[in-house]
Amino acid sequence: MLFFQKNALLNNLCDKWKNMWRASMNDKEKLVKLSLMQQSIPFFASYCYEGRGLTKDYIISTFGYYINGYTIRDADSVNGYTYGLYAGYNYDNDIMLDKDVIHVMWCDNLRIIIPQTKSPVIYISNNSQVNIVCEGYNHPHIYLFDKSKVVFEDVDTESSAIVFRYSKESIVNLGKFCLSNNIKSFDKQLKL
Repeated sequence: MLFFQKNALLNNLCDKWKNMWRASMNDKEKLVKLSLMQQSIPFFASYCYEGRGLTKDYIISTFGYYINGYTIRDADSVNGYTYGLYAGYNYDNDIMLDKDVIHVMWCDNLRIIIPQTKSPVIYISNNSQVNIVCEGYNHPHIYLFDKSKVVFEDVDTESSAIVFRYSKESIVNLGKFCLSNNIKSFDKQLKL
């Protein structure tokens, strides 16, 4: 974690973020909250993917209480928004998404059900595969990194989604029950 801190602080990050990092160093929940800020997620996802010290096993063993279902509040200072980190989630049950923003890392064949009228922001990284089910009137925003994959398994015609691919190796697939033609995918350049 100290190696991550040193690299993060040397990466020309803004003073506000550096100060938040220093203030969070001794509190695991605050560190997870900081990693879930939407401006932090691309840096955190890329850093872990490049294998520079923050491994799946380390994240799970060190921050296990604060991931895979734990709810973080107001990470981006948006009152009432909820956040979650799923790392190596390998339970048999699907995730009924009740959060506004999540980051999925190192998850294989994870199934996320988005309840009717919910429109979350989902970040997918570190070779994860996520299957999405939209129950109706959904409009999720998906951000794909590295070799990760999203499959829109079951999406009705009232739902739509926007996918931003930050890697040419990431994959977007439509499942056989995806009835919506409103799944749009765009390639974006990752700027850290």
